[in-house]
Amino acid sequence: MVTFVMKCNYLSRHFFHFTSLKPMPFNIQDLLQTLPLTLLLVTGLLLMISDALGIHKLLPWLTGLGLTFSMILSLPLQPENQMVSLVYNDMFKVGGLASFVHIALCLSALLSLFFIDDFFKRHHKEIQEVYALLIFSVIGMIMLANANDLTVTFVGLETMSICLYIMAALFKANVRSNEAGMKYFLLGSFATGFLLMGMALIYGATGVTQFTQMNPLELKASPLFYPGVLLVLIGFMFKVSAFPFHSWTPDVYTGTPTPLAGFMATAGKNAAFVALGIFLQQIMPTPDPKIILILSIVALTSMVFGNFLAIRQTNLKRLLAFSSIAHSGYVLLGLCAGKEGFLAVLFYMFIYTLMNVGAFGLIGMNENEDEDAEIHRWNGIGLRKPWFGIAMSVFLFSMAGIPPLAGFMSKYQVFFSAIRAELYWLAILGILTSVVGAYYYIKVIVNMYFLKPDGETGNVNLPSFQITPVIGVAVLVLLTVILGIFPSWVYAYIENLYSQAGNILTSVH
Repeated sequence: MVTFVMKCNYLSRHFFHFTSLKPMPFNIQDLLQTLPLTLLLVTGLLLMISDALGIHKLLPWLTGLGLTFSMILSLPLQPENQMVSLVYNDMFKVGGLASFVHIALCLSALLSLFFIDDFFKRHHKEIQEVYALLIFSVIGMIMLANANDLTVTFVGLETMSICLYIMAALFKANVRSNEAGMKYFLLGSFATGFLLMGMALIYGATGVTQFTQMNPLELKASPLFYPGVLLVLIGFMFKVSAFPFHSWTPDVYTGTPTPLAGFMATAGKNAAFVALGIFLQQIMPTPDPKIILILSIVALTSMVFGNFLAIRQTNLKRLLAFSSIAHSGYVLLGLCAGKEGFLAVLFYMFIYTLMNVGAFGLIGMNENEDEDAEIHRWNGIGLRKPWFGIAMSVFLFSMAGIPPLAGFMSKYQVFFSAIRAELYWLAILGILTSVVGAYYYIKVIVNMYFLKPDGETGNVNLPSFQITPVIGVAVLVLLTVILGIFPSWVYAYIENLYSQAGNILTSVH
């Protein structure tokens, strides 16, 4: 173990030494093109200053405004004319599909923001640093997802991860929160060692770190190709909680403050999957049977393990944690299907964000103590609070893939892309495991409507009518229903950005 860490340290020092950048002249054009990201950075700094000055009431509003204006500035108004560009010494991509990824990540944080303030107030926690952490984690995610260089990929990954480690352990007096933060930090640091060593091997095989400068044929001819790719895959598999690198997921999701767990389960995965998809398509323009086989095995085991273990859970947050492992398997299934599967992955993660943030948000609204997330405490809540039960049912049915909700269309796109890639056996097994997954989602709905509360659950404080989280729930429910009926509003937009001028994988040299 010590030897492994020493090797990682040696490789990382030499990796960054050899890839040190020459001084770049100031380019106002680069600054203008990355204005949405710069705005987030300025917002994060203002949040830190406001917190230090004691201006706490403005923090949620400042965070929301920063995320909203960053999304507006990233919005490609004319997708057919928006070309992807490389900025800052060709290390970072902006425009085209990169803009959509930026918007999706900011949207995940913005939707989570509806629930954070209410959750912390009900738990009597004055942790104002959470808003700056939210912004800086989004900055790291955007860097990770839109990087055109292994160095920027690593910096973005670490920026995101450090913020998420702190979020997991925000409740310092809570044993579960301490366990979540420590376990996430230790295992995440170990996985980062694998990722960094893989990057060093790929650099050793190609002599470059920029994706658009890598020669796939030269890389594949190197004996470092498969070891490097395998180590990078291990690092990413941990970040997306795929089997067998999932062990941290249930405990971390359970101990993390609930709205932040929903953000962690969506935005963090979204960024990691986009970065992984870009990496895979850059190093193998044509599918490599060995790598596809590895991804297929991880996808299948994640779908089977996640769904069958979720059936046994009695805690809603742990159930959603194992469910997220299964969803990682579905997304990996899309990555196995090549470029068309990558489009399905982007659509899937966008829809998954709506469902998961909504589900975790509702759990947080009903959670005044750790035990409130136990499923038996939800007995009869759908009858006692009809609006609450209806909203939760929409999210659970959508995650189960029940039409006409958005979750059905996202799964359909992934399975269809796998079938078109002739991955028939994997698609069939994915559909079968999805049927298994529907069982435990519907089990929660049965508890909400058909089981009577006992003496213990009858005393649980039902969610009160707080305007901010209720607006968040209403928006998420509407989007889940509307995008299930009109999925082309998002999917066609992604496809247009990808196919015409905004392909994030396109070299612009």
